[in-house]
Parts: sequence; C-alpha cells; structure tokens
Amino acid sequence: MTDGRVATPREQYLFDGGQSHEIQAALQEILELNRVALDADFAVVTYRPYSTQANLVALAYSSTRELDFPRPNEPLTVSDPLSGRLPSLVVDMTIRSLLRRRSILLTSAVIIPWRDEYGSGSVITGNLSTRRVPLPDESDRHTHAISSAVQSGRASGSAIIKDGLHAALREVAEANATLPDAELRLQAILQSAKALFGTEVSYLAMPERNHHTFRFVQTLGITTSAFRGLRVEEGHGLGGLARVLRNPVRSLNYFRDDRLQSAPVAETRAEGIISAMAAPLILDEQVSGLIYVGNRSLRAFTETDERILEEFAQFAMFGVEQNMMDVYRRQVVKREERERLAFAIHDSVVRRLVEIGFVVEKGRRSTPSATAQQHYAAIEHATRSAMDALRSQLSQALADDDIEGVTDAREVMNRIMELPHFSGISRSHEENIEPAHGTLSALAANTLVRVGQEAIVNAETHSQCTHIHVQLDLTEATVTLTIRDNGTTMTPERLDQIQSTGTSHFGVRGMQNAVRSVDGHLSFSSAPPGGLVVTAQVDRFS
Repeated sequence: MTDGRVATPREQYLFDGGQSHEIQAALQEILELNRVALDADFAVVTYRPYSTQANLVALAYSSTRELDFPRPNEPLTVSDPLSGRLPSLVVDMTIRSLLRRRSILLTSAVIIPWRDEYGSGSVITGNLSTRRVPLPDESDRHTHAISSAVQSGRASGSAIIKDGLHAALREVAEANATLPDAELRLQAILQSAKALFGTEVSYLAMPERNHHTFRFVQTLGITTSAFRGLRVEEGHGLGGLARVLRNPVRSLNYFRDDRLQSAPVAETRAEGIISAMAAPLILDEQVSGLIYVGNRSLRAFTETDERILEEFAQFAMFGVEQNMMDVYRRQVVKREERERLAFAIHDSVVRRLVEIGFVVEKGRRSTPSATAQQHYAAIEHATRSAMDALRSQLSQALADDDIEGVTDAREVMNRIMELPHFSGISRSHEENIEPAHGTLSALAANTLVRVGQEAIVNAETHSQCTHIHVQLDLTEATVTLTIRDNGTTMTPERLDQIQSTGTSHFGVRGMQNAVRSVDGHLSFSSAPPGGLVVTAQVDRFS
C-alpha cells in the first residue's frame, strides 16, 4: 500500500476502523428511507464475512426511538436464521448484543438478504409494537442499494484509514529519525497510536529482568497508580495473550472476555477501561514490548482495527534498535529500584524523625528547666536539619528529569499521579483547563510537580488517609494545584503550627521554598474529618 495507488478490492478493509465511520454514513440515508417506507419502528443492516471465525455485526441502524443499539460494528446474535436468499416475514425476533447486555424484540419484521464478494448480510426492518410490517415491493432494488452503499462506504473508509495510518507512520518515522533515545521514541509511538484510533488511553509494557514478566513503563491518559504499576505474566490478560499469539488481540468488553487468563480485572475496573487492544512490538524475533490502546466506554474494535494496529506496530519498531530498548529497559528497572529504596527509607527513617520531633515538642511543654529547654532545642534543630537533608535527597531520588520548555498542563498531572504510593490509598484527579490556556512554563510546571509529589508523600506517610484528590485549574494568567486528603490527624492546633512555622515534619519548608522561588502563593486548610488541603498558585509563565 503506497501513496498514490488506487486501492484494489483485496486491499479494502471490510469494516470501518480507527476513527472512520464511512460505511455507517453511506448506509444511514438508505436505511432511514427503507424504514419510513414500511412505516416501521426499527431497521438494521447486518453483515457476516465469509471468514469462519467472524461474528454477525451491525453496520448501521435507524429507529424512531433513542436506543443506542446496536452501535456500528457491534457483534450480534439473532433468534431467527438469516441464511435465506429470499425476503421473509418473521414474528417475535430478538436481536441481542454479544458486547453488552442489550437486546431488542421486534414483534414482526421483514428480512431482506444481501451479499457481496466478501460476505453476506441482511436488512432487518421491524416494529416494536403489535403493528405488522408488510413485505416491500422491489426488494431487489433495496438489496442492490444496500450493497452499493456498503461498497462505496468501504472504499471511502479504506482511503481514510490508509491516510490516517500513513500520517501516523510518518510521525513515528520522524520521531525515530530525530529523537535521541528509546524513551522519547516510544513516547512518540504511544501518542501516535492514541491519535490514530482516537482512544482515551494508550500505554506501553516492557520486559523486566527475567523477560517473563512485562511491566507498564509509559502511559497516556491513565489516572490510577495501581494500574500504572501493573505487571503482566506471559499468557495473562490481554497483553499476555498478544505475547503468546504474537499478534494483536482485541477485547470488546474486558470484564466478559473468557479468553483472558489471570487478567488484572480489579485494577482495570478501577481505571475504568472497558474496550482495549494490545499488540506485540517485535525486534529480532523477540517480543520487546507491548502497546495498548483502550477506551473507558464500550467500543466495538474490529478486525480492521487489529490490522491497523499490527501494521502500525510493525512499522513503529523499524527505527528502534534492540540495544537501545535494552538500555531503556535497564533504566526503567534501575529507576524502579531507586524509587522502592527511597520510599523504604522515607517510611522508616522519616517516621522515626517525626516521632523524635513529637517527643521533643511534648518535653518542652512539660519541662520548665532552662537547661532542659536548651537541650530540647538542640535536639529539635538537629532533627529538623536531618529531616531537611533527607527530604532533599529523597526528592532528587524520586523526581524524574525536569520538564523543559513550554509544556502541556496535563504533563504536570501525569508526573504527579505517576508517583508510586502505599497500598490501600486511592487517588483521583480533576483538570479544569480551558483549551486556549492549556500550556505553562517549565519553571511553573516543575514547581507544581514538586509541590504535588511532596504533598502526596506527606499525606500517604503521615495523615492516615485512604484517598487523595489532586486538582489542576488553569486560567489565562495563573495555574492552581490543589491536593486534598481525607486523613484524620490534622488537628486545628497542628494546622496553626504548619501555617505559622512551616514545620519540616510535613515537608512544608520545601514546598514553601519551591513556590516562593516563582513568586507564587502556598496555603493550607483543613478538610473534614481532619485531612489537609494544600493549595499552590503560580503564574502560568513564571
């Protein structure tokens, strides 16, 4: 398939794929006219390719009611056979989805068969009421019109699909030619795949040391830390099946897919992903990665979508060498080990320093002796110095490379939400970003990332919270970051102390210094039943 060539029938895609809906558009007017002519409530065009593994699918539907059923390319089952060659009348026909728990009962219906060189189909026109539907005159004319519309839509859709695929491949080729390392090239591949299919999320998994387990290393649109940290064994879940088959795999409804073994259902459900596809990235005959695209709503990914993803994945790896992938994989493993060690240190040493601080504070209040007060002051000073030094080192260990240049505001949220966290604590986020004001300077972005990460670490370590909510608000002039936890240890007295002294027990000093460096504003308030709200506001282009 090269630019400028006319597509032959063998090169045409049987179904719409990606963001193309040309077959549905080509059929819609004809279907509407057919339904109105028969005074019917409902009409649908079905199709089954001659492939032995193919399901019956809906190509388009028309109805007098808002049904949202069936969607284009949604797999179906019907209660009456559709194998006849002549128009027929049926009663009490049930059309049921194989993708979701939806069905429709037609009390009477007309079935007009049609076929082309790739498969066979039917036009089903019926009523939801007791009114009977008559057999239409000139059914051959209807059959010819449907077949011609499908052929026209398929040709138009194939051209759109190829144009979209070629554009995505050009983006990947440019990235492979200009970007210096595997991480940036793989990120470009993810972005292109997400745009090509118009999905809400895309993510990438790579092998760990033993090559048996794959771990998610890059994500776009993913919001939950538990999903970001998933590990996939060979044969497990959607990606594991793609590894075994060495081919793309689509799951129209992840939670009802019987093919998937040991799938991470709980994490996927929490992330909200319902329909997804996965494809192996193959280098030197080895599966060096897995690329995923997915939606949080039901989507009938088709055989065409699988073909597009396969072509995309094959081409995407042309400019990525195996040694480059190995270097990046080792970097990911090293970074994960660094994060694990940093959090282990934070969880043990910082907790003990905090305990020392509370004991000193209690002793100073109960002991009037001037000599004792001096000793307590010295201990408190040493504790705070140790806390500051340790936090500074841990922040450097946990932080990714700084953001550079003007950046998309969503990158700030991605950096914050990617921070590893303690089990049993969930996170959510919200973004209020006007389309015209979606960027901010690197300095403002890095400041907010540091504040957000510090606030989350504090909350998860000290507040006894079970949930943290992060919100990012952009206006024409400012950007505001708010971190709210539902902890139970933030008493009014403690809040007053934080606001007045910036005690290092809760890392406030580091947050204050970061925000002060860009002339921003940092504030703290209480959140019922005792949690903390941290708010940082800076100029968008500090």
